Amino acid sequence: MHRFARLDALAGHARVLLLQGPNGPFFFRLAERLGTLGVDVTKVNFNAGDAWFFRDARARVFDAPFDDWPAWFEALLREKRIDAVLLFGQWRPLHRVARTLAAAHGLPVYVFEEGYVRPWWITMEAGGVNEASALHHVDPSRLPDIPEPPPPVRHRFAFFRMAMYSTWYGVVAWLGQRRFPHYRHHRPLHVVEAGRWLRCGIRKWAHRLTERRVVAALLDPAGRDYFLVPLQLDADSQIRHSSPWGSNARFIEAVLTSFAAHAEPAYEVVFRHHPLERGHADYRRLIDARAAGLGLSGRVRYIHDGALPRLLKRARGVVLVNSTTGVQALYHGVPVCATGRPFYARGEWAGTTSMDAFWCDPLKPDRERFAAFYRYMLATTQINASFYACGDLFPAWERPWVRLVRRAACSCAAVVVLGSGAQAPAGEGTWRPDEASRGDAARQRLAVAR
Repeated sequence: MHRFARLDALAGHARVLLLQGPNGPFFFRLAERLGTLGVDVTKVNFNAGDAWFFRDARARVFDAPFDDWPAWFEALLREKRIDAVLLFGQWRPLHRVARTLAAAHGLPVYVFEEGYVRPWWITMEAGGVNEASALHHVDPSRLPDIPEPPPPVRHRFAFFRMAMYSTWYGVVAWLGQRRFPHYRHHRPLHVVEAGRWLRCGIRKWAHRLTERRVVAALLDPAGRDYFLVPLQLDADSQIRHSSPWGSNARFIEAVLTSFAAHAEPAYEVVFRHHPLERGHADYRRLIDARAAGLGLSGRVRYIHDGALPRLLKRARGVVLVNSTTGVQALYHGVPVCATGRPFYARGEWAGTTSMDAFWCDPLKPDRERFAAFYRYMLATTQINASFYACGDLFPAWERPWVRLVRRAACSCAAVVVLGSGAQAPAGEGTWRPDEASRGDAARQRLAVAR
């Protein structure tokens, strides 16, 4: 089975509707690929950023108030006789309405998300992802025997491209607000964001210098045992909609309160800041104040740096909300306490989900059973692809001057990448806003490649 077989299986639907996708040309390229397979594709653009990355006759524009969206959406379903809906970001307000209405019409909704296994994979599931994933209902004792997948194709420069596409998307959407006066994005669209990402880069290098000794002490095999607490993005839907906390601050306070009451005095707790939130938030004051109030001074660390795989190997256990770090930890046999509703929080291998009990008895996961589940998860929900380096999904022409501009933009985006601290190399991909005009030639190239 080739890498894009699950994407090509979408051709089982004759008429597909695309809503918002990841920043960049992924949905445009997917539409082109499905078009070569005979699928009639319609796309809805909600702001100027959407329109910048999907500019051809298949796109419809929704620029009315939010209250008009349900009726407008249902009218489009009837007009185009849509039989499947595709989207990225299931909790976006427009998408929440669309998912509900599509279900009422008996239409399947395919949700895309960042990969459960990163960085070489993306997620696509029917119905929903994460807390809405069908993986919740899988019986581990009845899983088919799925062999180990081949090594994944690695994608070059994916994170540079993500930074570039996200910058373009945000700037164009901000400049086009008069054209879409009623649109409200789920995250800020403002030039101030550029300053925050610049601060992200500065903090990355500052923390790398100031935290060097702290991280070295944590990785020392002779050092004190610790529990690792990887924080998620505070604005992440996984915090807001799929956990009892609602914010990182409430989660941090709950962890420290439970740790103070139930953990052995010999253990430490280590909070690791999310790499993509360095420029947006800092929880040191909160953590220090709460630790002092609970008598935990000297037993709590807060870091922004340090390779996650190496930190996991030394950790006595991991406490998190529903981060995909839990998948990585379980795969390597590290005990996990998930306080949200992730699909991997199963008693068969994850043990207790009670923080109070976890500090005293972090049960080792059943690695063999989880490995079988892991292979099933890869085969049924993961695609070895990149949202941002997607040139092999559908070939596209690129004029020389566009290539020069793209490379210059990638260089500028390096600041964002360095600030994020993420490491997601990815494959080459090219795109230009009017690439639809080259569709015939590109389709011929795809046919040859297939």
